[in-house]
Amino acid sequence: MVSLRCRKLSITETIAMLENSAWCARGAGARLCGWHQRSDPWLLQRNDAFGVNHWVGGAVGVVRDENGGVPKWDELLKCKCDIDATLQDLMDNRLVWNEARICFVQERDKNLGGNSLFRSAERIATEKRYLKRKWKSHIRIETYKSQDRVAMDAPRRQSVKL
Repeated sequence: MVSLRCRKLSITETIAMLENSAWCARGAGARLCGWHQRSDPWLLQRNDAFGVNHWVGGAVGVVRDENGGVPKWDELLKCKCDIDATLQDLMDNRLVWNEARICFVQERDKNLGGNSLFRSAERIATEKRYLKRKWKSHIRIETYKSQDRVAMDAPRRQSVKL
């Protein structure tokens, strides 16, 4: 949990948190849900416990809508597909559920297993260029302390009533 003193959740708490996030996302009408990207307590605003237009990455939940629809994934992307899926679903569905009080601690572009067979510095750079070309001013990818920092500029034009 992200707070002034971070702590790991137990397996039972993690399962309950995953289910709760999925139900909240479904109730709000979101098809993607996720959690905060960093466990930095300076980034937590207690009066802003969740967001509806923030990037979800690392661990991503997919929630079927009432018609069984799921978000679209660009299958050409192997490393940065979560960023693209978030922006695509914000464009199509206008809502992505992001639980800001909880994060999954993760290393970016360095983990073994999964898609590490496909990942290379060249592939990551190519996908970043592709995302910049596709999303133009709606995405900023910067480097900070040898890690990528992604910022999305996708403000909502209409108010959200949940």
